[in-house]
Amino acid sequence: MFGFLKKGLKKTVETIESNAPVKREKIGRDELEDLLLEADVTYDLVEKIVESLPESVKRIQLYNTLISLFIYDVEKIEPKGEKPFVELIVGVNGAGKTTTIAKLAQRYKTEGETVMLGASDTFRAAAIEQLKTWADKLDIPIVYTKQGHDPSAVAYDTISSAKAKGFDHVIIDTAGRLHTQTNLAEELKKIVRVCGKAMEGAPHRKILILDGTQGNSAINQAKAFKEMIDIDGIIITKLDGTAKGGALFSIAEELKLPIYYVGVGERAEDLIPFDPKEFVNTILDAIFVEQSADIVTSAGKTHNVDITALTDSQLARLEELLDNDGFNLLSKHFVSERATGETYRLHPNANIDLIEVLDKDGSIVRAYKAEELATD
Repeated sequence: MFGFLKKGLKKTVETIESNAPVKREKIGRDELEDLLLEADVTYDLVEKIVESLPESVKRIQLYNTLISLFIYDVEKIEPKGEKPFVELIVGVNGAGKTTTIAKLAQRYKTEGETVMLGASDTFRAAAIEQLKTWADKLDIPIVYTKQGHDPSAVAYDTISSAKAKGFDHVIIDTAGRLHTQTNLAEELKKIVRVCGKAMEGAPHRKILILDGTQGNSAINQAKAFKEMIDIDGIIITKLDGTAKGGALFSIAEELKLPIYYVGVGERAEDLIPFDPKEFVNTILDAIFVEQSADIVTSAGKTHNVDITALTDSQLARLEELLDNDGFNLLSKHFVSERATGETYRLHPNANIDLIEVLDKDGSIVRAYKAEELATD
């Protein structure tokens, strides 16, 4: 997968390397700021990142800061026995929505699971025809109607048919633009309600498709869709066609939603699961001499704690340890020392499997081993 992701980030990496042609062991904050801005990280986030780091930044320090942006309170939604598992796909026209649906369907089919498509973008005849063409090409059944018909009815019929036939997955396309945003919002809300009538709990996952070539301008789009219906996660398309890969940091920070997949090419297999660690390391490989930061693997571990994604119980255990040492947990990223009122950063150090309490200079004030957080 790392090779696929590196391919998808080729233009972003080339932009970074053109601005910092000599790799090094440390980088100054001013130069780092320029590189992040060139990669389309928003100015506000760049300032936040740089201010949290020492004047001379090591790879592991930057890795810890960047990986923390992909730690959310929202957990990824995965199939848990629902049959069918219903996904509602939303996004503006031109973002690659229909193509992504086809890639996702192909992925499920390759894994030996059955899929049915629902063409609920009845606003555009071209959208129906495009999805039908993909369904025929992939030999996957599709439920559709004529342009202008009720999109909610299509969603209902798709789910009902898939339930009756024992299908594993349903993927429903939706309109990306109606006459007004209010019309779009009302239509999407109605589709969500009708899905729930067709099957309790449906849609199980609402995915927003964002065009990677739009960089940070896609954030406002995402916020609008998030307000319309409660989006569960994101797929980024066309990542291979842009030098704006750094926008993923800003998207993650602003939306605080999991990124499920990224599109790095035209082929079905070019829709790959998003791995934050590999994404961050691909960016850092363009800056630093040493190769990928030493991410601790499961081999040799005596615990099952992923310090970059603590469970609720593990976070509670960390809060208990911090309290014993005189710290108050302010958030997943910051603590305050009761005696002095000083605020410190929490950093998951995947290099040595520790959660560190760091001062503003990056010095370690206190550290907790992953095994100390194990609750099972």
